[in-house]
Amino acid sequence: MEPNNEKLICLVVEDEQPAQWALKAFISETPNLELAGTAFDAVQALEILKSRPIDLLFLDINLPGLSGLEMLDSIEFQPMVIFTTAHASYAAESFEYNVVDYLIKPVSKQHFDRAVSRAYERALLKEVLDNSDEALPSARIELNLGGATESVDTADILYLQSYGNYVKVYLEGRMLLATSTTHQLQSQLPAKSFLRIHKSFIVNRRYIKAYSNNSVVVGQEKLPIGISYRQSVMSTLGPQ
Repeated sequence: MEPNNEKLICLVVEDEQPAQWALKAFISETPNLELAGTAFDAVQALEILKSRPIDLLFLDINLPGLSGLEMLDSIEFQPMVIFTTAHASYAAESFEYNVVDYLIKPVSKQHFDRAVSRAYERALLKEVLDNSDEALPSARIELNLGGATESVDTADILYLQSYGNYVKVYLEGRMLLATSTTHQLQSQLPAKSFLRIHKSFIVNRRYIKAYSNNSVVVGQEKLPIGISYRQSVMSTLGPQ
């Protein structure tokens, strides 16, 4: 959702024409949605995703060639997703991607409206958090640098990285090597502001520029999301 624009830009990826027509009709009747395009397969969808920003995907799981789930695995940074499928058995697997909702075909207008409402609420919440420094508190902590100490405002910390018996604390333009563990430092950080994404990485949410199921971009660095942390990270941030 672009700044000052209340509409979510949508892409329908659906290989069944009747289902595609129904979704297009529902979108046209929904004031806070704008249709960017439609695609019958993942290849077409990926080309559209490269050409313009998309806020919300209506994505069929059973696509010809590359499946909807495989398509999401190939996307660098994932928009919000509402899955559409004729098979309820895919629900458990699909929610590993932290989708907004899951619609069974034929999709009813009632269920469509419910899913869109959830997506819009999530988009608004993300916008509030992205633009509110008050939502992300800061504090001052003392870093032991091995013979010296330095007081650091946590708002200035981009991320922390485990480094053996030390922790690399990255700030804008410099790095401090603290004699501590990430666990010890994490206990001193404002919990709402910092998020552990990997056994070796803790990131400051205010500096997250983009994220996918597998990585987070903080400042100029792309950091991995550990498999065991993926669910909690996606639950906290929501799909991009």
